[in-house]
Amino acid sequence: MSSRTVAPQVGSAGTGLFLVLIGLNVLWAGAYPAARVVMETHRAEWVAAYRFLGTALGLGGLLLIPAFRRALASRFPNRPRDFALAAALGAFGVSSTYICYFWGTKLSTATEATILVSTSPIFYALLARWWLKEPFPLSKSLGIATGLLGAWVIVNKGLVLREFSGATWGNLLVMMGVLIESIDVVLAKSLAVRYSGVAVFWIESVFAGASLTLIALLIAGLPPAELSEAQGWALAYLIGVCTIFAFSAWFYLMERAPIGGMGVSILAQTPAAAFIGYFILHEALHPTVWLGAALIMSGIWFTLKSPTLRRT
Repeated sequence: MSSRTVAPQVGSAGTGLFLVLIGLNVLWAGAYPAARVVMETHRAEWVAAYRFLGTALGLGGLLLIPAFRRALASRFPNRPRDFALAAALGAFGVSSTYICYFWGTKLSTATEATILVSTSPIFYALLARWWLKEPFPLSKSLGIATGLLGAWVIVNKGLVLREFSGATWGNLLVMMGVLIESIDVVLAKSLAVRYSGVAVFWIESVFAGASLTLIALLIAGLPPAELSEAQGWALAYLIGVCTIFAFSAWFYLMERAPIGGMGVSILAQTPAAAFIGYFILHEALHPTVWLGAALIMSGIWFTLKSPTLRRT
């Protein structure tokens, strides 16, 4: 048995946690529009590789800071089995997830990809219940149901089912990525409760970057040398903001809060995607977005106020 103790599942679900989780998912809502900008001239495989190679190098650079290195050293995965699990999650889980996401986004639309990703709380909660034995009270079920109703309202511009545009294969690929990522996140949670979540994320990033680079070379060949200024900014946002900052914060919170409760905050990406589409891509903003956003925020708040995030 490991000598590591499991970190207490803290997180009183106050306003601070609520706002942090919402903020992270608003940042992530811009990931797929940014990826589409880079994919105008670069293959999806290379965009995924750039994202995690940049993340691995960025977090690796932080290890040059003595204080950061000392903080991680004492909580770095030291059992070969746990290190191998983190490496496998990066090499196979993360790489296959983002190949599915970026291929799907290329075939479909950035907005629809973001909306489909927002269904992942269902899988997070169910897998966390089965694998991690996290509680699943009625309040969490109602919170998830309310949030999904909000996502449904935004997608269909009302309660009645309307035509869902976009390539079917692209949307199916995104959903496959959601399933793979849900399993990956729950397994990573089992490591984050015993080690540093940021250290686990760095290991995943190193092996994901290596795996995605190999995949890109085999499938797409060498990448184009040119990168426009807009693509450079999009890539910087994708690596620096969406991945190094947002994912590090997410993995840090995973040490302290049940992933089933955290996962419902991903629903916030749905209204954020609609607003990004309006302000950046000049897409129409249907009035039902406001109703859907209100339902989603209510569902997130209701779930995070449940007993699953109280100190035990």
